[in-house]
Amino acid sequence: MNREILFRGKPIDKKFGEWVEGFYMEDLDNGRVKSFIFNPPLQIEVDPETVGQFTGLTDRKGNRIYEGDIFESICGIIAVVEWDKDARFLGFTSQRRILYVGREPKVEIIGNIHDNPSLLK
Repeated sequence: MNREILFRGKPIDKKFGEWVEGFYMEDLDNGRVKSFIFNPPLQIEVDPETVGQFTGLTDRKGNRIYEGDIFESICGIIAVVEWDKDARFLGFTSQRRILYVGREPKVEIIGNIHDNPSLLK
């Protein structure tokens, strides 16, 4: 599957907004690893716990689907997008039931695990 390699994360400095997209990189700063999203010409420090990779897929409204997104399928099932060991993006329900994100053409992103964790309950 050819897809754009892209990441997003929540910036440490909120002047950059809620989320930033671009290339992910880590760098050492006085012996401490820092995480950055690089979107030329900006290099923005992000919270590493919030970084998620773009799946290469979009929801029914054209929104990019990222690791950590919460989506609802056309039949009302809510799941979170995760990267699995077989190099696939899967949607897992709260009962760990698997939905294959690429085979669910009518999904809609309704939030993400960082901003809307209550959607998974």
